[in-house]
Amino acid sequence: MSGVGSLLDYYWRIFTNIDIMAGQPFGFWTLMAFFAIFSGFALLFLTFLIFRADSKNTKNRFIGMMLFTESIRCLTVSIFYAYPYTLEQVESLYFIRIIFYTTGVMLVFLYLSAPFFYIENRFSKWVVESYRYRAQIFIPIISFLIILIGYFVYGGFHEALGEILWIYCEGAGDGIGATASGEELSYTPYCDESLSNQYPLMWSATLIGPFATILFFLPVIAAIITTLVITFTTKEIFRTGSTSQKNEIWAIRLGFIGKTTFQILSIIALVTFFSLLPIESGPELTWFNNDVYNYGDIPTWGIVIGVVIPFISGNLVLAALFEGFVFSYAVMKHEVLGIDERLRKTFTTALFAGLGALLFLVGTELMENAAGVGWLGGVIIGIPFIVLRKPILAAFSKLSISVMPEAHTTTELAYIESYSIAMDDGIVTRDERRMLDIQAKTLGLDIERVRHLEETYHSMLEEE
Repeated sequence: MSGVGSLLDYYWRIFTNIDIMAGQPFGFWTLMAFFAIFSGFALLFLTFLIFRADSKNTKNRFIGMMLFTESIRCLTVSIFYAYPYTLEQVESLYFIRIIFYTTGVMLVFLYLSAPFFYIENRFSKWVVESYRYRAQIFIPIISFLIILIGYFVYGGFHEALGEILWIYCEGAGDGIGATASGEELSYTPYCDESLSNQYPLMWSATLIGPFATILFFLPVIAAIITTLVITFTTKEIFRTGSTSQKNEIWAIRLGFIGKTTFQILSIIALVTFFSLLPIESGPELTWFNNDVYNYGDIPTWGIVIGVVIPFISGNLVLAALFEGFVFSYAVMKHEVLGIDERLRKTFTTALFAGLGALLFLVGTELMENAAGVGWLGGVIIGIPFIVLRKPILAAFSKLSISVMPEAHTTTELAYIESYSIAMDDGIVTRDERRMLDIQAKTLGLDIERVRHLEETYHSMLEEE
């Protein structure tokens, strides 16, 4: 790669020279960016699981849309720290900042919608019904229009949402600096000798604009309001509701409590950050501005920048992950949103395909380095993997059951109980089968599900 050399060498340089106290946090920021990207893909997977469980269920659509929005937010929050972008790339990728803040506004609408799933009135029914189709279209559009308001009020996206700073240091001495908007820096970037073990270095950083500061607080406020509303409007359900309803509300409330906690920590960190700055945060406040930062005497604010900014991003990611896994656990454990055996099969298949792809890539790479014949490694790995697919799939199936334990609805438990009575003598007579078929039809269970429930019953007997 031009500019910083080999990409592997570049990452090795910055990862092996992390020293925040010495003003060298660049590798740490990149690691946090990788974590955010990984978390984004994890949330995308959870979104897929929820939609796969029952895509027609309104709650599934709502939770799925929320987690999908959270995933895009995680993928975009620290993307500019993940790679040594050229200035041209930074300029062309500014739209990612717009997407990030648009998803933040979307989450405000989504958070505030959650309590309506547990409130019985005409307006609540309208809100819930909107998540079948309309909300998926109108919420992104309205959210983007709100971002456009900031554009017109502040005179541009860069002015409203914040600038992106770009610095290039080929070696010790004067470097090159620019901004995504094209605005010139008021100083010449200075590349300190203490950073020589990381040169050549390309560094880009996102700054927080005035409108972005407002947008940063809005999801936090919405999450707090939602937590309080759900707590006080669901007391009746906790007194009279079913176990499934109680588990559902408990999971939703816990998800918002966790999210709110992480986001409040981010606010505290942000306030601390601005209180310790010697000058107003902007393109002038960097490690490369020799007028305000002296590597010979590392100032407190420099260390704070190295820690607090990734801390804020990390908290945002952790909040999304906590929310996503709690909601998904509710789906998997308590069938809040309709998990079934097909979901476990999908999980098993995904594991098998992922492991196969990983082994293929490893085998190909090893043979390419050893003998220059990469495809041969793929064949050597692939054939045994295919031959042994049945025991591998069986092992993954057991794992999926452990990760996503069997959970049955009230109707399914009723059928299992009836089937257990019919099996008291070890056989199911023709008349008993006829009665079981009638009950299955009454309960709305199809033939495939009935077979699975009966197999589950026999599996439980074998375990005993």
